[in-house]
Amino acid sequence: MAHRNKAAPQSHPLPLVVTLNCIEDTVLEQECLSGVAEVEHVPLSQLADSRIESAAAVLLHSFSFLPRAAQRRLRPWQLILCLGSSDRAVDSALAADLGLNRMVHVDVSRAEEVADTVMALILGLLRRTHLLSRHALSAAGWLGSVQPLCRGMRRCRGLVLGIVGRSASATSLASRSLAFKMSVLYFDVQEGNGKVSKSALTFPAAARRMDTLNDLLAASDVISLHCALTNETIQIISADCLQHIKPGAFLVNTGSSQLLDDCAVKQLLIDGTLAGCALDGAEGPQWMEAWISETELCGWNHLFILEDSYVGSAVFNLSFASQMSQ
Repeated sequence: MAHRNKAAPQSHPLPLVVTLNCIEDTVLEQECLSGVAEVEHVPLSQLADSRIESAAAVLLHSFSFLPRAAQRRLRPWQLILCLGSSDRAVDSALAADLGLNRMVHVDVSRAEEVADTVMALILGLLRRTHLLSRHALSAAGWLGSVQPLCRGMRRCRGLVLGIVGRSASATSLASRSLAFKMSVLYFDVQEGNGKVSKSALTFPAAARRMDTLNDLLAASDVISLHCALTNETIQIISADCLQHIKPGAFLVNTGSSQLLDDCAVKQLLIDGTLAGCALDGAEGPQWMEAWISETELCGWNHLFILEDSYVGSAVFNLSFASQMSQ
């Protein structure tokens, strides 16, 4: 008896998600969307390969930062996700002019990236790796002259990290710091203002909550800011507040520059009360010029200023995965 050939079930290809001008390493996104969509990074140098046109969704940092040649390859039916737009109104207007009506601005916390960056900044301040690298590349016979740069180096073990704010990046940083044998203190801004914290985020059990911000500043060797900018947190690190800071402490801020009283922080760097400061998120050329000119007396050895180093790396928001699979 002849056997009928059963037709093999047809498998439908998964929708394609393209990352454009952001997230070059898509391994984590591929894991998150496994079985739902394929994820691929398309470099701007490969626009002619037509991968953008065949995508169901396109992830990008900001539409206005995208070259015009790339903008024109986007299609009206595509879901376009802006992960870090600095001006949503401008991006939306540009998209509307091209008939792209499915643009969505995604609030992505980038908690892991922020925590990684803060830890790197802390290690740079403590171990002076940037100074040693610069010296090694520029100096002849540097072995004998490197010792002065090593003076003041500090080890992580035994230092106290004070975290201001309760956020995903704050709790992630706490876990990293504990692995480096640091003690961790934290101050919840909402609780400090007499409110009940509604956050479900919890710090590791080894972290200790402080009742006041001043107490945290007085006890911490390194302070890291992890609070959103609100009416209550504008200049939360004020001149009065900084009077309580532990001499020789380091200050790291990866949030808004408005969380700090810039003038007060600069003065503490100049007089040596602050051993160092790291800022991730330059606010523009005038802001940068002010920092450079006003902190010349203490030198750049004690200061890190970066652009938003973590803004281009973010995990795709899974809430949109179901939209694409429908």
